Amino acid sequence: MEQVERQTGRKIEGLESPTEFPRLLSHVWSAFISLSNSRTSGFSGPNPITYEQVLAWKQITEYPLLAWETEVIIRLDKMYLGAYS
Repeated sequence: MEQVERQTGRKIEGLESPTEFPRLLSHVWSAFISLSNSRTSGFSGPNPITYEQVLAWKQITEYPLLAWETEVIIRLDKMYLGAYS
């Protein structure tokens, strides 16, 4: 998100982070970064991460994600994509 902010020059609402990253969520953030790095792009920019992509990633990596963690990844992705609009 900070990279998007630097590239666009716009302040992204909700980007303010706590003084320390919550360790209990670090695995969800790592999963988001991994999925985001393998996302496809279209004519209007990056495509959203789909549930199918999350499922395939979970199966390939054998990384256990709970349903709520998948929802957090999807919400993070919506915030990421919102910075492009």
